[in-house]
Amino acid sequence: MTKTVKRKLWHKEDVVEMDHTVEEYNAGKDIGYDQQLVPFDVDGSIAYAKMLHKDGILDDAELADLEKGLAEIRELWEKGDFEVKLEDEDCHTAIESYLVGNYGDVGKKIHTARSRNDQVIVTERLYIRSRLVEIREFAVKAALGFAKSAKKYEFMPMPGYTHMQKAMPTTVGMWLGSFAEGLVDDIQFLDTVAKINNQNPLGTGAGYGTPFGFDRDYLTELLGFEKTQSNSIYCHNSRAKNHAMVLDACVHLMMTLNKFATDAILFSSGQYRFFEFGDNIATGSSIMPQKKNLDVAELLRARGATVIAARAEILMNYMNKMSGYHRDGQELKRPYFLGLQFTQDSLNVASIIAQNITPNEDRLYDAMTPELFATHKAFALVKGGMPFRDAYFEVGNHLDDLTVNKDEIVEMLKESQHKGGVGNLGLDALIGEIEKL
Repeated sequence: MTKTVKRKLWHKEDVVEMDHTVEEYNAGKDIGYDQQLVPFDVDGSIAYAKMLHKDGILDDAELADLEKGLAEIRELWEKGDFEVKLEDEDCHTAIESYLVGNYGDVGKKIHTARSRNDQVIVTERLYIRSRLVEIREFAVKAALGFAKSAKKYEFMPMPGYTHMQKAMPTTVGMWLGSFAEGLVDDIQFLDTVAKINNQNPLGTGAGYGTPFGFDRDYLTELLGFEKTQSNSIYCHNSRAKNHAMVLDACVHLMMTLNKFATDAILFSSGQYRFFEFGDNIATGSSIMPQKKNLDVAELLRARGATVIAARAEILMNYMNKMSGYHRDGQELKRPYFLGLQFTQDSLNVASIIAQNITPNEDRLYDAMTPELFATHKAFALVKGGMPFRDAYFEVGNHLDDLTVNKDEIVEMLKESQHKGGVGNLGLDALIGEIEKL
């Protein structure tokens, strides 16, 4: 019985069966990622077909057939019935094979002057654009969650620390509000990266242009890109740079969440017990009945490191290769898929944690020990006319004499009326700013 060997895109006349181990190694886990890229490749292919039609390479009937076939692929994919297989290598070939198998020669025309090199870049740009919209929505939701929780506990006293030692008094509202403001900055950075990503590389072929006079700006318009990325070589050199910038934005979001997770773990621990968390977000121990663990924050803390590592992997992949396409680029998918997913998931759970945090009022007031107010006492002397350095030594030499009672604490905190001080956090304005994002 004659064994049928599937013809590869690059086969000319003689069809040689590829070593299966090599074929598997070449594909890696790529087809799993490409399965998610199918609808974005469909979008790029529809736009490309319209450009070919505009240039006279496809007639009306051929364009109609390609649009019909590509719509079928999208519908099959949505039903889970369009599968990218190992022998396809990638979603681009799987889509072309479907068009050729079902619509004949017009399926062969869709690749006119298009390379899988520029095809994969535009597909990834479209995918990333979609994911960044989702991540932004989760980031805004998390920022709003932090800000509203900050407003709820605006004047709940809490020790502030420097060098891991008690330093000055603060509030739960200031602590939570810091993460809301951090996320606002991170969202602005994300918007800048999204703008850079929103450039069209399609129409540059293998990376050196084509002899056709294609209207690449027309492609840009069809695909909703903000700009046509011009230089053909840079379009292809920018692939890994673009992915790294995308994960730069993710890293900054994750660093804000990492700080929150680190604080939440410490301040909810048995030594502090400043905060309590419900069983809806906490876990227990398999052997110790008393344990209540904030595992979700520990994982949130760890996944920040994973996103940083993913960004580093992309940059290492980019380094020390001459200009032009290299198959190494296939390895970019794993880290950026992982980085994007971990960032989105982490923003989601951080929002849940922030809204389920319950301050332990008694523990917080107990922790507001007199030394926290040493600087305030020195400032009180300054307001009475004493030079600050003299006031500093006066209080420093009589630390054992410091006293503060519960009724004084909040009033002393509210005296800090400068912008961003405990008594003037501007949380209503912050909430309004976030709601407009």
